[in-house]
Amino acid sequence: MVDRVANMTKLQIFLFLLVISFAPCSASTPQKVAPGVFKVPLKLPRSLEKRRAEFESDLLEAQRRLRSFSEKHNWENLTDEPLMRRAEIYDNKRDYDDHLYKLEPSLRGKPIPKTFTAGIEQDVFFAVTPEICNEVFPQGKEKDSYIKLILHELTHRLHVRIVKGEEDRMGPIWFFEGFAIHGADQYSAKAPKLSENEIWEIVGEKSRGSYLKYRTVFDYFLRKHSLLELLDHAGGKDFADWLRTEPARHDR
Repeated sequence: MVDRVANMTKLQIFLFLLVISFAPCSASTPQKVAPGVFKVPLKLPRSLEKRRAEFESDLLEAQRRLRSFSEKHNWENLTDEPLMRRAEIYDNKRDYDDHLYKLEPSLRGKPIPKTFTAGIEQDVFFAVTPEICNEVFPQGKEKDSYIKLILHELTHRLHVRIVKGEEDRMGPIWFFEGFAIHGADQYSAKAPKLSENEIWEIVGEKSRGSYLKYRTVFDYFLRKHSLLELLDHAGGKDFADWLRTEPARHDR
């Protein structure tokens, strides 16, 4: 390279550098490794750099599981394009919260719940480390819990594509979080038993509640109705009434 540049005129050097400056960088865009699975650029603090292979592996595995889930329901075409185009992992909760404040200025002055540890906004997945996740939400610790955390956020983005970008059709909190929990196969062994009255109380809640209970509630209705039926009705104002009055599958 040194000899090549030494033999160039000033104009040739200028043009050579110009080409390099504008050449596409493969490391800055998602690289397809399998249908629905992409290696995305990953930003890490220096303290986590030695774990790069670990995080890259988790990101790929989460996408593989989402593709498998999608294929079961004929949604695989919705994963043909990346659901994230970059990923960032933080080694402390403060930096994670600061990033979230920058994305959502309306949150300024409001405390971010300690259990908020991952998200996808503007095509960027961002999260804290598995160790921080287990510290702030120990009841969520299970086998492959970090992969499932990534998968949970990817399932939210899949849900957005299912409703064709109309996020108000994703349904109430318990439903869209329940769908992501179902898609990620989270908390199956930890979901509490709830009475029918308790289930309907959660259906009527407007504020965010227990994700473990959401698993129980979602499974309850999934035994009565198909997933496609639930997704189709979730965005309606009469969703709760529909759940109360629509006969269960085995009653039809």
